[in-house]
Amino acid sequence: MRHAYLIIAHSNWKQLQLLLRLLDSDRNDIYIHIDKKAKDVPVNELKISTKKSSVEIFRTYEVYWGSYELVQSELLLFEQAHKLHYDYYHLLSGADLPIKPQKDILRFFEEHNGYEFIHYDTEERLQKDHEIRRRTQLYHFLQNYRRRFSFAGLNLMFTFVERMLLALQLVFRVDRMKKHTEFPIKYGSQWVSITDDLVEYLLSQKELIGDVFKYTNCADELFIQSIVYNSEFRHRLYDQNFDDDTRGNMRLIDMKHRGKNGNPYTWKITDWDEIQNSQCLFARKFNIQEDPKIIEKVFSYISN
Repeated sequence: MRHAYLIIAHSNWKQLQLLLRLLDSDRNDIYIHIDKKAKDVPVNELKISTKKSSVEIFRTYEVYWGSYELVQSELLLFEQAHKLHYDYYHLLSGADLPIKPQKDILRFFEEHNGYEFIHYDTEERLQKDHEIRRRTQLYHFLQNYRRRFSFAGLNLMFTFVERMLLALQLVFRVDRMKKHTEFPIKYGSQWVSITDDLVEYLLSQKELIGDVFKYTNCADELFIQSIVYNSEFRHRLYDQNFDDDTRGNMRLIDMKHRGKNGNPYTWKITDWDEIQNSQCLFARKFNIQEDPKIIEKVFSYISN
């Protein structure tokens, strides 16, 4: 089997190099989208981080937290990799690491070939959390400005204006989804491992994705889940259910218990036992600036 690793990155280049080294295999190729506004990107150093895997780097979009450009970056990577028709496509961030050796990852996907590894949050939360429903119901014109500036006052100002615009839309009963009443929206982690068939199907739905998810808040957490749920591919979902934060996509991510402000918990060296004992294949997130020891520990464990 052949695998494509698709990575969305914007900083911490040394950490990204370590990720590339851990993914290096004659079975893998790597495609990276680096935020167009990122500075001092060591492109050549990144490209020679691997000995067996080819590395392609794209810098097409300026990406902001929760922006539609995240969706566009993902579709770009899927489109570029799909030219070579891999068996599986694994979407990772530059802050992720594999937590199992390559031989174990390769064996897992050989044994579960044909499944789609996508996380869905519970239907109960989707029904209770009105904010998730309003992501597509209302127009989020200022989604790129709420966390854009180093000066917190500007972010607060745009957040306030955005909320006023949303409130006005509620008053006038704006509903963008009126023409998509038979297209239920689903929610989950954006990080997935999916087959070539599903990638081809996603790319065939680009017009629908643009129509539904442009001007949507954090569309990266909605579009794959929704497209898959509204297709025959939902019958191919892998649903291990070994805990509520890793269901389906084989990623160890703690959003609900220790995560804050919409960001996942950052793993520390004190979490090593939890990471090592996890049934997941990948974990998110790590930060070499906050705790380099856990990254060194994972790298040493995988390398050996």
